[in-house]
Amino acid sequence: MSGGMWHVETFDSKVEPGVLEDFFTTELLPYWRSRGFHVRVFVTQYSLGSAQLWMLTEIENMASIDEWQTLAAGEPRGRELMAKLGAMMTNVRASVVRDLEEIGRGR
Repeated sequence: MSGGMWHVETFDSKVEPGVLEDFFTTELLPYWRSRGFHVRVFVTQYSLGSAQLWMLTEIENMASIDEWQTLAAGEPRGRELMAKLGAMMTNVRASVVRDLEEIGRGR
């Protein structure tokens, strides 16, 4: 995928330090990637950021967001993981951003 467009979610953890991060690396990210997502999660360092965690999912275009729910939670395992994630996060904010250089190339 190379649309230069990203769905960005920022959020804080409601659970003990390291628990949410471990959930992402051992369960959620491998599952999502197996379903076709190009997703990365970043952790704010030295309290320099507006949220503890930043999740970026590459999307082809705005219509791609409509497919997200089916890909992420369209089967029992996905629904279980999404419920677990929802219970561990707070202060969720979402944005869609596009690579400025990709805009200049007419994509």
